[in-house]
Amino acid sequence: MEMSPISGILVAVVIPAYNAEDYVAQTLQSVIDQTHTALEIIVVDDGSTDETASICRRFAAEDSRIQLLSTENRGVAAARNAGIEASKAGYIAFLDADDLWHPTYIERMLSALHPLPDTWGAVYALHRLIDSEGYCTKSGSSLSARESILIRHLVFRFVGNGSGFMVRRAVIDKIGGYDSSYAKRGIGGCEDFDFELRTAEHFKIEAVPLGLVGYRVHSAAMSADRSRMARSLLAVTEQCAARNPGLPAFVVSCARASAHLYAFSKFAALRDWRSAAASLKHIYHHSPLLAAGVVIKLIVSKAIRAANKALFKVWPIKQSKQQYFKKFEDLDPLIPLVGGWSRFRTRSLFRRLSEIDRCGGKSAAIARR
Repeated sequence: MEMSPISGILVAVVIPAYNAEDYVAQTLQSVIDQTHTALEIIVVDDGSTDETASICRRFAAEDSRIQLLSTENRGVAAARNAGIEASKAGYIAFLDADDLWHPTYIERMLSALHPLPDTWGAVYALHRLIDSEGYCTKSGSSLSARESILIRHLVFRFVGNGSGFMVRRAVIDKIGGYDSSYAKRGIGGCEDFDFELRTAEHFKIEAVPLGLVGYRVHSAAMSADRSRMARSLLAVTEQCAARNPGLPAFVVSCARASAHLYAFSKFAALRDWRSAAASLKHIYHHSPLLAAGVVIKLIVSKAIRAANKALFKVWPIKQSKQQYFKKFEDLDPLIPLVGGWSRFRTRSLFRRLSEIDRCGGKSAAIARR
């Protein structure tokens, strides 16, 4: 049987873990089950106080590819950096300790990136949302782009989580690791987006537009802290704009509006109306019509939610999950993802930003059209 040209290429898998005892075993199993077996699996226990470390030690005793590092609690960025430093492979993939990979994830990602010239530094995949039991609850966004994607990624945020990104070692050599300063400022959460943007500033990026990542949504996840996630995204967006002063004003305005749309939804869900109003002001500055649409959508969604709640009290419906959802591992990865377009994320905006990306992100003439 002929060997695949990528079969012997070593890939490091870096898994930061903090109090992940409920999910880390499933996460590790999804790595062990990869069709690409040349792996060094580095779990960084970020000062956990539960059974995370002991679970990982049991796995390591059965699989020599697994290495456990234990550090004091310093945040996910510092934990990823510790894993990067301990790795030796020419390719590094990142996986959060509560997420899952399809068995072909590494094989598909490496097959996409490895044949490309060194100017291509990374590859990403899309995701499906899963619940605490591993059932797929909905599709993630279907939007993706490839090659020079800085402008489009800044506005559209294709990856959406920290578990769908693989880089060449050269990326680390060029930009360093993850920025741990966000956690020190109490706004950790979007360090993965910051890392992706800094990668896109120097390298072309490939896409595998398949839902190969199971992104777990649960109450203990970092992403469950809505206020912190909102403030983190806003800070990352401003940092990128500051690093790239040549970006057209139109692009910066779009990026800020996109970030504030996300922030508004988080602040409104928390009923932090002062912060929500501040974000709405930024959205209005970009587009008064968009701001009006946001307010109308909020009012309508609250009305629908109230009506559904009242209806459920009168006519409760109980159905098993199995009738509607499948486990992530049972899904065909080739089933297309749906969604991603919205009132803000229009195809015309995507085409416009694509032109700016092709011109190196500095074409004021295109931006003004």
